[in-house]
Amino acid sequence: MKKIISILSITFPILIFSQEKKNDSVGKILEKEIQEIEIKARKKLVERKIDRLVFSVENSTAASGGDAMDALRVTPGVKVINDKISIIGKNGISVMIDDRFMQLSGDDLANLLKTIPSDQIKNIEVITTPPAKYDAQGNGGLINIILKKAKKNSWNTTVRSSYRQSTYPTGNLGADFSFQKNKVSIFSSINTGNGAKKNIDNNSFYYPEEKWENESPRKVENKFLSARLGFDYELTSKLSVGFQYLGSFSEMNIKENNTASYIYDTQDDLKSYIISKAKSNEKPNLNQFNFHTIYKLDSLGKKISFDVDYFSLRDKNTRNYDGNSWNNNNVPQSYFAAINNNNQDIVNYSGKVDVELPLEWAKLTFGGKISQSKTNNNVVFYDNSSGLPVLDVNQTNEFDFTENTQALYFSANRKFNEQWEANVGLRAENTQTKGYSKDLDQENNNTYFQFFPTAYLAYIPNDKHSFNITYSRRINRPNYRQQNPFRIYDNPYSYAEGNPFLKPSYTSNFECIYTFDNLESKIYYSYEKNGFEQLGILDNNTKITRYFVLNFLKTYNIGLTENISFNPVKFWTTTNTFDINYTKSTSDTSVTLGSMNGWNIYLSTDNEFSLNSQKTLSFNVGYWISFPGVSGVDKISTNQSLYGGLKFLMLDKKLQLSIIANDILKTQKPIYTSYSNGIKSTYHNYYDTQFFTMSLSYKFGNQKLKVSKHNFGNQEEKNRTGK
Repeated sequence: MKKIISILSITFPILIFSQEKKNDSVGKILEKEIQEIEIKARKKLVERKIDRLVFSVENSTAASGGDAMDALRVTPGVKVINDKISIIGKNGISVMIDDRFMQLSGDDLANLLKTIPSDQIKNIEVITTPPAKYDAQGNGGLINIILKKAKKNSWNTTVRSSYRQSTYPTGNLGADFSFQKNKVSIFSSINTGNGAKKNIDNNSFYYPEEKWENESPRKVENKFLSARLGFDYELTSKLSVGFQYLGSFSEMNIKENNTASYIYDTQDDLKSYIISKAKSNEKPNLNQFNFHTIYKLDSLGKKISFDVDYFSLRDKNTRNYDGNSWNNNNVPQSYFAAINNNNQDIVNYSGKVDVELPLEWAKLTFGGKISQSKTNNNVVFYDNSSGLPVLDVNQTNEFDFTENTQALYFSANRKFNEQWEANVGLRAENTQTKGYSKDLDQENNNTYFQFFPTAYLAYIPNDKHSFNITYSRRINRPNYRQQNPFRIYDNPYSYAEGNPFLKPSYTSNFECIYTFDNLESKIYYSYEKNGFEQLGILDNNTKITRYFVLNFLKTYNIGLTENISFNPVKFWTTTNTFDINYTKSTSDTSVTLGSMNGWNIYLSTDNEFSLNSQKTLSFNVGYWISFPGVSGVDKISTNQSLYGGLKFLMLDKKLQLSIIANDILKTQKPIYTSYSNGIKSTYHNYYDTQFFTMSLSYKFGNQKLKVSKHNFGNQEEKNRTGK
């Protein structure tokens, strides 16, 4: 990273080092007068470290003015398709915020990330082979979202608003405040929004004697409030304490009008059709608390960190649906109506300790973690076809699930010389799970103990070349909803059902990375066993589709990724990615095809332009395309997106105006094709990815608070979760 140091005024600095005692690690620094030193630096947009890729969100025009999901969409090496997040060439990722795991996945995770403004994010780290200190969860690696913290000896406030237009409008308002002086650091944020989007699920089922065409448009109205609060305090020069809170409160009303299923014969003549409508109300409330303590053993970097975390998600979901089936002469045949409620409570407690011991021969890190998660799902089903709700005890159930995990880890990093560096680590995790279905009176217990080794070897012959070899073993545990054994109905012909007998999958990852100046070449290989996915299981007799999760996959994946970031001219930064991989998946269930294999090719380019010398006007344009390929037992069509943005900085860069357009050509519409019991099915979904966003933010504060001359602060400890 290039740094330009501008010394505005330095008057007679005198630095005198003296060693008074043998056990003193540093001498005293006597300072007569240093009035002001200002360091101006522009951080790289993309930076490669030994175990991760770091994307600077605060320097990206395309990521500004949106939310965390928008920032992930333009993060190199990350794909977001229909709100599903993955690393290119990988599956089963986990997401952290400030090094703390989010106990969420799927829609729950996506909904949380949409409440976090991208302007609060400093960096996004893409960690394909995580070190041993992190939980082993996440087969495809980790994505770590680093939020902004208070700057040293300053206070800042930012107020912002945004307007987004997709099919429907959405508006957001928010504010941030941070303060740091001497021993105290405070940061806070609040964000609220109200709007809607249109999601469309279309699928086709090709039965031997007839074809079903299903159309399900949904209007998703969402009101949310999110908040973040943090506090750190240095009790002594060696001991600091603090806490952090993250909350998200939403209410979603989902309207499904004119959901239709059309049934055709082999001559494509309409035989009959089903028209239905539904209303859902969902209220997910999330709270997460972290309390942490850092004790420095000496001034050489030896320290002990303690963390205690509490996480809860309470989600109330009520769904009412009704409809008619009709023959081809528009005569009604049957009527159906039901009320399907599901209340879900998830609570997680965890505590961990981390020790860092930088020694002469190596840097040692070790520690442990204990965690307990409890979830309760209460599913209630009412038949409402008579107009009066009647409880259906055969489709009503309460399910409790408990997971306990104990972990120990150890890692050692050694730099042999200026060229060679190595890191080895080992994590051991012991897990016990218990699931109990109250109405079925069914209990399922599972215990497993596993080792998760990691290894890194780096060779850097000079400033332009580097070689890295990495290995890690990972685990992917089923989420809580996937293990709930009871049914959630969309309509009489479609329902989702969890599997309490699900077991984790395991993946081994290898990577070889060569870097030449701004070009990075990576060869990777992964092998996943006991993989699980949700299958749409079609029944030719009843025409009912059962969505069920099974352990049935073994997947081999080998690929090549090329990344290059450079400046063709002074005002233009371009970041480009090319990935090609060969995937082979074999299935252990007769429901699907026995195996699926093929090539996947992905291309992306992101271009930042500074349009004036003051760097107050910038422009971004990017494009990515994923060519036809395979994923698990599915074939995937071409998927692509063009996006662009403008950013204006005014009033001495305190006022920021951002204009962003995403999926400009409305081409982010992948088609998935699979086979179930020999029956072909296609899924063609669109989740309102074409949108226009305009945001405005204004920040003010004091960057130069007066501090005691003897107190130089400890910014590293205050920003301990940053990189």
